[in-house]
Amino acid sequence: MIFIYVPCQNLNTAKIIAKLLVEKRLAGKVDIMSTDSFTCGNDGVSEISGATLIIMTIDKHVQAIEDIVREYYQDGIPCMATISLYRLNRDFKDWLIGATS
Repeated sequence: MIFIYVPCQNLNTAKIIAKLLVEKRLAGKVDIMSTDSFTCGNDGVSEISGATLIIMTIDKHVQAIEDIVREYYQDGIPCMATISLYRLNRDFKDWLIGATS
């Protein structure tokens, strides 16, 4: 079981990616959070509003998820950080396996 952290440029992009991943059963659940980020660029520090995905899935779907994120990501290089879970409650784990199989 893993979570994948993906910040997106805007809520619309986040919703498109999330819906596609769940429809294709690559993710059991995707949470979308509104975020404000600060980045360092050539012009100094910039503040950017966007949305962040927390994708709940199983290991075998990581590459397919990365491919979809790359396809639908609108600008720049996407950050896709895979978070391995140390522990996950049994009921949710069983549900997630069923939802992504």
